[in-house]
Amino acid sequence: MANASSATAQGSIVSKHDAAQRPSPTPASTPATSPDDAPLAKSAIDENARRLAKEAEREVADAMTGIAAEETKERVRTERLARAQAKADAKRAKAERKAKKILTKGEYKARKIELKARGIRYKKVRLDVHGRPKPAMRGWLHLCAAPLALAGGIVLICLAPFASLKWACAVYMVCSLILFGNSAIYHLGDWSPKVTDVLRRIDHTNIFLLIAGTYTPVAFALEPRWRNIILISIWCCVAVAMIIHVVWINAPRILYTIVYIVFGVSGIGYMGLFWASPLAGPAVVCLILAGGACYIVGAVIYARRKPDPWPRVFGFHELFHLGTVLGYACHMVAVFMVVCAMR
Repeated sequence: MANASSATAQGSIVSKHDAAQRPSPTPASTPATSPDDAPLAKSAIDENARRLAKEAEREVADAMTGIAAEETKERVRTERLARAQAKADAKRAKAERKAKKILTKGEYKARKIELKARGIRYKKVRLDVHGRPKPAMRGWLHLCAAPLALAGGIVLICLAPFASLKWACAVYMVCSLILFGNSAIYHLGDWSPKVTDVLRRIDHTNIFLLIAGTYTPVAFALEPRWRNIILISIWCCVAVAMIIHVVWINAPRILYTIVYIVFGVSGIGYMGLFWASPLAGPAVVCLILAGGACYIVGAVIYARRKPDPWPRVFGFHELFHLGTVLGYACHMVAVFMVVCAMR
């Protein structure tokens, strides 16, 4: 037993000695990446970079959208303010014109009372839409032309050989009566601002009505196809021009003149057809062109306000009216020639 115990103790001592001589284990380290794992790691890095780039692009796009929306709102706000300002300026200008005219009328009435109190004879002065005294002849030319237009229209209706031409002549007569009659009433009267505004709108559109009314009987000198083309086109242009003039009554004078001239010369393209027509011919074409020239010259004088020969009696506006009367006379003769040729 003693031998066994000593052997066990000796073995234990030897084991401890071996353990002391054996090197201690090193700490565990991260295993090295194999060559097969490198592409996967690079792909993951690229995918992460793309994801971050997309997020950045999305954030930039959202920011740009927000900026664009703010700019749009600001632009809409600015445009709304500009429209409101323009509308307010137009209202203010209209009120100033009305106030100026009312003030001028009040001054003339006060002057009348003063002169009457002193026993001095007072002569009434007519005022235009701007509050300026009208020339003595303002409106009288068209007043004299109105009954002549009525008489000429009745004769044309009687001379027309068939019903459709009679209706065309009636349209021509009505258009001329509306122009001369309304112009005489508008320029000769001393109306309230509201009535003046209505008469002025009608007066500015009537010249287009008369031009279309003139083409209505003259177009019967052509074959039906061309007649319908002319009448449809000319009356559509009249509708557009009338809408513009009624809606924008205070448009610049030069714009009125341009529309007026373009409308007046729009029928020149059909003059070749009238020239070749046996019912019209060169004489009718020359009369139509002469009437158009009178209209255009009058419109240019109206736009330039020159010449203004006798401002207190016969001014530039009266020259414009004279041009319309002379142009109407030329066109009336042309219509008579067409109607007589169709009998």
